[in-house]
Amino acid sequence: MVEMLYAYMEKTRVPKPDRQRWPIRLISAGTSVHRWLVPIFVLALCTDLIVPLPVRADDAPLTPIPRISKSLAKQEITVRAAIASVREPDSQRAPYIVTLAEGGASLPMVYWSDLQPQVASKVKVGNVVQAKVTVSVYRDQLELRLRSGVDLELASAVAPTTNAADATATPAAASPAPVTASPPPTTATVIGKIKADWAGRVVIISGTISGSQDTPQGREFTVDDATGEIPMLLGQKVLGGLSASQLQPGQALTVTGAIALSDGKPIIVPEDASAVKLATQ
Repeated sequence: MVEMLYAYMEKTRVPKPDRQRWPIRLISAGTSVHRWLVPIFVLALCTDLIVPLPVRADDAPLTPIPRISKSLAKQEITVRAAIASVREPDSQRAPYIVTLAEGGASLPMVYWSDLQPQVASKVKVGNVVQAKVTVSVYRDQLELRLRSGVDLELASAVAPTTNAADATATPAAASPAPVTASPPPTTATVIGKIKADWAGRVVIISGTISGSQDTPQGREFTVDDATGEIPMLLGQKVLGGLSASQLQPGQALTVTGAIALSDGKPIIVPEDASAVKLATQ
């Protein structure tokens, strides 16, 4: 191919005049340069030296939680959502389960204990995080798997609590306050008002236990009042801080917890045992 280009250029080259003036010499010099550049460019194309630039991970588009389906299984996506609940593992082989809520939908993001030191400061109820995850299907349920601690970034955090000692500090000694998002408001409500688009909210409900069943994540209780009923999921850590003998049908209680979605339906998830107040206490 290079030889053909040379032959064509020799055939079509304009003969030099007897006397070359300065502008003519410039053009001639440029033609000589082009004679070297053309074959180099052709060689680059033929050997695949010219390749498209890779897409940066930071430029990856966000996938909304409500649009994630089983058709995305085994694909790597990037999501940004609020943390509605955090469930610690109940055994050495079990993962952390973080409920991510966005647009009235929620999905569990799972990771194992080896990542906890890297992500513990970011994984808190109310924080908004951005994560690069792999879509997976476990027991016919969708979940998002976090493979590396560096794949989880904090988009905005719950505002830190200020204690009395900090309040008395002088302005000169105080550090600039970080820009943070407002924490989800805690709302006292009746069960009948809780809808799927409440995912991510922290609520307070009062009612009685009407039933219970064991689940892989702990034990699920049904709490109802005069307006409706809602499942309450207690992990092993929360159950360990409560009296099992009192968690029986008919027991009155008040619960504070984040609303998550299970199979598209609201469920309340207390963060610790202190968030479950039995009427006898």
